[in-house]
Amino acid sequence: MQGESTSRVEFSYIQDKKCSCTNDEPGNTSISRARDKIFQLGALTGMICTTFMSVVPHDLNRAADESRPSPNDDPFWTEPSSEKQHMSKQLGELFLHLFDTAATCNLDLCVCILKKIELNSKKYPAELCKGKSGKYTDYSEHTGITATEGQCTINTPTKTSSNEMEDTTTVEGVTILIRNFADERMWHRHHCPRNIALAMLGEVGELAEIFQWTKDEGEIEVLLSEKQLDKIGQEIADVAIYLLRLADVCHVQLGDEAMKILDARSEN
Repeated sequence: MQGESTSRVEFSYIQDKKCSCTNDEPGNTSISRARDKIFQLGALTGMICTTFMSVVPHDLNRAADESRPSPNDDPFWTEPSSEKQHMSKQLGELFLHLFDTAATCNLDLCVCILKKIELNSKKYPAELCKGKSGKYTDYSEHTGITATEGQCTINTPTKTSSNEMEDTTTVEGVTILIRNFADERMWHRHHCPRNIALAMLGEVGELAEIFQWTKDEGEIEVLLSEKQLDKIGQEIADVAIYLLRLADVCHVQLGDEAMKILDARSEN
């Protein structure tokens, strides 16, 4: 079984290193560039879907107390292989691209994620949704959050860490935060790799939907309102949260994978 990484990679460090390795034009926040980033996001997600369709083992029923794929399910998840390495790199590439997509919209990826986790804690009260896979609207009567009310995160504080392990400045800390969020709601029984990959694919579609009729003219900060930018940030966060969760259940150290890719780019 592969060992867990003990290193901690800060979101800000990845962002800074990305800036030093990229040829992207800084400060370009045009609608056309944002749409290009989302096309690329869709392409990268499609490659991951191809991998999950062709080499990743099918999800199996697991015991209620199993939070991650077991070696008894399939050695693919816990033993080194070229296929697992390829899949891990794909997840790392997608993670790095989410930094690009957020920056193009003048958004901070980590802040977006933490704000959305805070909102999700209100949308999905742990005491009401243990073991359930329903939508947040199933709990609207109790939370007051509906499809049109209570969704804005403009004034939402970012989720703070409750312990040292949930360090909200690092990829590993946020991963643990998301894992604990799922475990508190007994969602781990639903969080099999292919399940999560499909959920992530759905969130990429919701992000694309925001831009599908905007055309390719103008600047984001001029044409889009604060509420629209908040919605974009939430959808980027949804993709990122599922990606972090997917990497976790697949035994992939997402921060490490991102840094490997950036180190290789800086050498070229």
